[in-house]
Amino acid sequence: MKRTLTNLLLWIAATFLSFPLTAQNVFESTQAWHAVDHSAWKIEPQNIQNYVILGNKFFEPNNNTIYMSEFNEFAQFNSWSRMHTAPENLQTFWKSFCRSTSSLGGYFAVAAMASGNKVYTITTNATGHKFWDRVSNLPFNVQFGGVCLATNGGYIACGSNNNGEMAVTKFNGVGEAEWTKSYPVSGFGWSIKQASGGGYVLAGTRSVIRIEVDGTLAWTRTLTLPVSPDGSNYTYTEFEEILPLSGENGFILTGSAFSNSHSGAYTARFSWAGAQIWSKINETVNTSLAGTPVCWINNAILSNSGTKVITTWRNGPVSAGGALRAQLVNIADGVQGAVQGLGNTIPVQEAFATRAHSKLIIGGTRGTYSQVYAYSNAQFLIDNAMPVQNNDGLDVNNIPNVPTVSGYLTSVRNAFPTYESGKVKFDDPILTYASRTAYTDLTVFPNPSTGLVYVGGKMEVGAMLRVFDLSGRMIMEKSVPEGEAMINFDLTNQPKGMYTVQMVGDRYNITRKFILE
Repeated sequence: MKRTLTNLLLWIAATFLSFPLTAQNVFESTQAWHAVDHSAWKIEPQNIQNYVILGNKFFEPNNNTIYMSEFNEFAQFNSWSRMHTAPENLQTFWKSFCRSTSSLGGYFAVAAMASGNKVYTITTNATGHKFWDRVSNLPFNVQFGGVCLATNGGYIACGSNNNGEMAVTKFNGVGEAEWTKSYPVSGFGWSIKQASGGGYVLAGTRSVIRIEVDGTLAWTRTLTLPVSPDGSNYTYTEFEEILPLSGENGFILTGSAFSNSHSGAYTARFSWAGAQIWSKINETVNTSLAGTPVCWINNAILSNSGTKVITTWRNGPVSAGGALRAQLVNIADGVQGAVQGLGNTIPVQEAFATRAHSKLIIGGTRGTYSQVYAYSNAQFLIDNAMPVQNNDGLDVNNIPNVPTVSGYLTSVRNAFPTYESGKVKFDDPILTYASRTAYTDLTVFPNPSTGLVYVGGKMEVGAMLRVFDLSGRMIMEKSVPEGEAMINFDLTNQPKGMYTVQMVGDRYNITRKFILE
């Protein structure tokens, strides 16, 4: 009887494993927020295994509501959904939300108010419940596109003023506007990220600028792209997103480009000094065809090897949406791999990609703006997870600060691998291929960091979190209280270099490395 049961189990396992992995690892779903059009362009990973998406009612009347929803690793909206109401109508909410600075976790969002010269800010906890919201007066009207944590505390958001010039507002830790500046650069600021060496880079409508911490303009550049199939130039771009690379590798810029008759997704690489190293069009469509198909960018994420980026976008008619697409692009020289379909069955209108918990995750709006959309692909990153051999034609010297170990390229994001059974094992949780039980490990982000470091995951109550420098000296120590899933360490005044954080308790003794730069 025992042998029969064993054989039956083996048969079931063999039958299950014979099905294509792709079909079993692609998940998607939608959720209704409101009876009218939805707009959701940004997602953020949760501490453990889930993701948060935020948006609003788009260009509809009485646009004073912000929606938040959480979905899990299988792209299912089965956890929580929140609705927050501003004191008056908002201008359309774009991508301007990020993780908050609170040690309890949570999110910060900013949106312009329709009455002009005012801004609405809100902070929630990790499950979307409101901590506070407030209204601040600005010296002029600003529409906001992107936001990130400020290097000197609080937040910094970008957008444009009434003259269509790029603008920035700095907020303190409780969402009060501290200063607002605009720049004589035409374009809407879709994205802002911390720059290596201090300050920030902004991108929008073919313009890329860098500003200092106090908002002083450092430099401005204009994106150049290959010509479109009809020979005309791409004269307009939008939805720009910035992917910072580690050290002095610069950053990746992605967006949508439009010419007289075509649109396409683009990927470009810049140095932190503003030099454009390369630019590529990923795919083009003829916008004069029936239904006005377009190729709209999501953004780019690092591949598991760390030597390539995965650029994602969607194609199809403007409102109806269409298929999700992706392409691997070499960071060093911009060489492109084959365009791949991501297998979605629900048409996607606008979306944003991220990578966390060993998955490619996309969140946004389904076609016709009718519902919020979630997509999860557990196989795509694994398929691109094998280390890149040095003899694959990639010029390693074109990517500064990327060491090689035993014939492998280490991750651009985390250049300090460890070893297991003689093979490279990445310490960064997003680069591992672990099972769900890996959440007992620590997650340290951002990594690299400019000073404020968050440690999250499945915490052991009563355990000690200890931060050590490279010499082994303990810098800081905190106890894990009950119910806490994320703890922050302010290491702003510590020297640059590699550090470790260790959780020591009765059940776990786990160490993770991170870099201050």
